[in-house]
Amino acid sequence: MELQTICKRIGTIATGFDGFDERPVDCDFMLPDYLPDITAVLKCMMKPVVQSHQISGDRIMADGTVYLQLLYLDEERRCVYSYEHTQPFTSTFTVKDLGSSDVIRLSARVNYVNCRATSPRRVDVHGAFSVGLTVLTNGGCDAVVAAESEGLFTRSCMASGSVICSQTEKTVSLNEVVDLGTAPAEALIRNEAVAVITECRQMPEKAVVKGDVLLHTVYVSDRQSGTVCHVSNSIPFSQILDVDGLTEEQLCDCRVQVTQCDARLMQDPGGENRLLSIALKLAVTLECYATETYDIVTDAYHTTYPLKLESERVDVCQIQSVRSDTVTVGISAELPDGDIAEIVDLWCDPVTAAYCRDEGESTIGGEVLIGMITRDSGGVLSYYERSAAYRSEWTEPCETMAVTVVPLDTAYTRNGTQLELRLRLAVQCVCSSTRTHIAVVQMSADETVPCTRGDLLDDCCLKVCFASAGESVWELARRERTSPEALKAENGLTQDVLEQDTMLLIPLR
Repeated sequence: MELQTICKRIGTIATGFDGFDERPVDCDFMLPDYLPDITAVLKCMMKPVVQSHQISGDRIMADGTVYLQLLYLDEERRCVYSYEHTQPFTSTFTVKDLGSSDVIRLSARVNYVNCRATSPRRVDVHGAFSVGLTVLTNGGCDAVVAAESEGLFTRSCMASGSVICSQTEKTVSLNEVVDLGTAPAEALIRNEAVAVITECRQMPEKAVVKGDVLLHTVYVSDRQSGTVCHVSNSIPFSQILDVDGLTEEQLCDCRVQVTQCDARLMQDPGGENRLLSIALKLAVTLECYATETYDIVTDAYHTTYPLKLESERVDVCQIQSVRSDTVTVGISAELPDGDIAEIVDLWCDPVTAAYCRDEGESTIGGEVLIGMITRDSGGVLSYYERSAAYRSEWTEPCETMAVTVVPLDTAYTRNGTQLELRLRLAVQCVCSSTRTHIAVVQMSADETVPCTRGDLLDDCCLKVCFASAGESVWELARRERTSPEALKAENGLTQDVLEQDTMLLIPLR
């Protein structure tokens, strides 16, 4: 007996590493001379950002900066003052068997932050943040996809799975001068920059990425009255990425993050601070995946000799779509108790984001943290926080979705003690499905022990068999060591599974 088998690598995306490094923040800093003394701390915000990484052997070193922003009041308590302190960090991870095509995803999130003014000029900060690392790798196993021998029958199934092709990263620098409008600025309070992808066009070996940086600037136009102004600007960007092996058929997950945003006031020709100089650094990443289709042998038998089959469970993951979209959600929140004459500033930070599919309805939801600076009827400023839930319908249902949500801008109206917000979110999602298959990875025949047919005579051509409803033609043919096609043809069967109890004629030759 000559048994020939063909094996192929059944690829799937596996998580090679998933962990985090918790970093403490214990520091103090002095205010510069041009800022007034601290009377009350409104809010201390911490934002860790991973800006680059290096690979050395089995180590991945992530470098970044922690941005600490202090919002406080002076003795009059009518004007918001801001100061930003930065602190570099490095996190090191050990990852075994790191491959050249592996996808490296780094992120950072705040665990907690506390601060207090130890003197009118000094601030003490204690907190912690976590740097997360996920490494995706091409996994799978070598499985039998075809086998040939006289008297051998195989059962196969089609499987589609995605594999990693490449990952490309590029740093983009932008320098712009934007107009603040009619009101000149005396001091900056908050400068928030969010980048979004508007187009990612794939070509052979290249990708053209276009997007916008949405810039929201909050500044003080009059320190005596504490008047605050808001200005929004959009800065476009375009970049060409070289990607080895990229084709138009591949699925690409393109993302962009602002890793650095430096802003300073500039004077216009009239000598007033009506201009803002912006220096931005963006990290553009492109993950590329290809879909492969496999014909996996799941079972086999021989009509003459017993077969020894070795099988493995293979979870094949297929990325079905990558989608970027902008959605608007409505959020209701209660205003804090007390005298609130004016909301001076309001912003939202994402806390959680998840995809849910229930009874055919697909939604994206989670929680955001609402921060607001308010002014009472006497002109005194205060800071409040509220957490609120959001939810949005999603028109593209999928089995599993990895979703990232970033707030773009917030509009709000006040209705008595109720705050009605309209939050615009940038949603990036990767839809995928996973199917489990039992794949034959090795096959061999024992030619020393031929199969027998019991008491049947050697010259028998047919055998009568009584089969029950629900039995499959494959299992019947396997048990009787005959051809499934011959069994169906002999009995005029069109279904692969019997619908009722049936007497069958089993062809033995």
